Amino acid sequence: MQHHNTLFILCGEAFSGKSTLADHIAKHYGAHIVGRDLIYFSLADALALEETPEEDDDAFWKNMWPIAMQGVRNLLLTGQSVVFDDNCLLFRQREELREIATACGARSVLIYLNVPADILKKRKDANKLTRERHDVPSAWLADDARLFERPEETEKILPYTPDEPAEMLWKRIEQI
Repeated sequence: MQHHNTLFILCGEAFSGKSTLADHIAKHYGAHIVGRDLIYFSLADALALEETPEEDDDAFWKNMWPIAMQGVRNLLLTGQSVVFDDNCLLFRQREELREIATACGARSVLIYLNVPADILKKRKDANKLTRERHDVPSAWLADDARLFERPEETEKILPYTPDEPAEMLWKRIEQI
């Protein structure tokens, strides 16, 4: 099943399961995944990003936002569906994505992954061993928790927990 011109906005803290969910949504809906992690990893080796000081890494991370927004816009304008795989901690970030979707004639679906802090920490600690993804500095997790503007019902959120069967999520998306 494919939904053209849909922007799936994933929202949640680091290690909440956004990338795993993004993969499932992309496969189910034939969507493209856009997000700063993908940009980071595509450039990590070429720019020695894993070797840079955290301050430089943080600046690079912030500068990738406009690039990711342009990617979302480009794909939506060509009639593609997009999964935006990023934490979207701030209301203004989610609002910017919704505005892009509207300007491109696309619908947007905000999926919020609300995962308790103790589980986020366990996943981060496990990642230190597996190195499956970029090692988010511990200070970033603390900042995420402090800065996160949790989405409210007025944003028409679709809450999701990783233990929910995908089929249930697809049904809820179709009802929007």
